[in-house]
Amino acid sequence: MPRRGVSCPTELMTYHMRVHDQDVADVLMCPNPHDYPNFDDFSFTPRKILHRELPCFVLKMFEELNFIEEFRIKKDILTRFILYVKKGYRDLPYHNWLHAFSVAHFAYLCLKNFQLVEKGYISKLEALAYLISCLCHDIDHRGTTNSFQQQSDSVLASLYSSEGSVMERHHLSQTICTLNTEGCNFLESLNRDDYIKCLDLIKDMILATDLAIHYRIHSKQSAMALDGYNKNNAEHRYFLCSLLMTCAIFQIKLRLAREQKGGNADLHGILHARRYGKGDGKGAGQYDG
Repeated sequence: MPRRGVSCPTELMTYHMRVHDQDVADVLMCPNPHDYPNFDDFSFTPRKILHRELPCFVLKMFEELNFIEEFRIKKDILTRFILYVKKGYRDLPYHNWLHAFSVAHFAYLCLKNFQLVEKGYISKLEALAYLISCLCHDIDHRGTTNSFQQQSDSVLASLYSSEGSVMERHHLSQTICTLNTEGCNFLESLNRDDYIKCLDLIKDMILATDLAIHYRIHSKQSAMALDGYNKNNAEHRYFLCSLLMTCAIFQIKLRLAREQKGGNADLHGILHARRYGKGDGKGAGQYDG
């Protein structure tokens, strides 16, 4: 696992413009109330939020879940991290910044409405890692699947194919690099044990978005559901967190389908691109969830 404060010059960081102090100040000093009706309901559609306000709402979710106070997070550092993550998402029809926000919003809804921490299903640290992982789970996505990366002998495949989960390991790598970018490590306030544990949780959760891993552990998750969840069982906690990640990424398709029924032509185009491999990268049909 990475050390704190390590400089990480990567393709991602050099490709995108830096986040400036004024960008951070604009979010922290934003005069808008950021108060949408039903924001805390599963019926809420994240697409209603103005794109420029999405970073403000990410900050709002961290505040509402009491993460900032609980973990003594510095808001300016968190905001810089959020803005770097935003820049880390490419301009794709599906795997974009709005997609990341929508997945993170679902995590927020689960934590808020199901009271997963209050009822002892997961710890506060696991909840923090869950929200971070959802926000970062597709950072620097190229619009193609793991199989396409491997078949095309891409640079990413050469880096990660021996371990499997090519794209997911890349997303994890970019997440850690973003944390290690100067002024972005909002987890620095954690004690050493919690810091290492949080990074391990983020690793497990982001890798869990690989469907190959989901299918590998699905039978054990089903057995857990039948036998009953034991919060003191470390394997059960891993299975639950993995399942929460799977739910978070797949609820997007349900939201898109629901909105499409409302006659949104733009959404129809997005769904068409996802189904037939047009516009979200190279390789028709080589797309994941």
